[in-house]
Amino acid sequence: MLALALCAQRALAFVDPPYITPANPTAGETISVNVYRGECDVLNIGIVPPVIEQHESAITALFTGIHAEDPEWCLYSIGTETVPVGSYPAGSYTLDVERRYGNALGSWTQETLGIIPFTVSGMPSQQTFEAPTLRHVGLGALLLGLITIAMLTLRTRRV
Repeated sequence: MLALALCAQRALAFVDPPYITPANPTAGETISVNVYRGECDVLNIGIVPPVIEQHESAITALFTGIHAEDPEWCLYSIGTETVPVGSYPAGSYTLDVERRYGNALGSWTQETLGIIPFTVSGMPSQQTFEAPTLRHVGLGALLLGLITIAMLTLRTRRV
């Protein structure tokens, strides 16, 4: 097993399931599809825009990409590809992410990368933020400062 482990090569051709960003979109916000992929695959080659169709709440995004079978042609870097697919009004949707690429026979190979259900809310999500607060030391210093000011004020009134 150790000898086989030493001879193992890393995977060059892989495509992980797609996901959308933002995870909880609001109405009017642009939604993007993200796909983590290997060196032998490209989701969108750029010169051919993705075909995005919507039928009621079902959205299909078809990307024209590249898939190399021969490791000599695996020239692309490993990474996440992010492609905007649009903005939608409030409601529940399913996004079918498909890709197609040319094969050695000169025809197209098309595959489904994933189906993503998501909900677009009508109101912007409540964003929370951390406000600075006084800790015990800060509260003690504030109290000491107030007492000092009160004492000085009382002394000046007596004189």
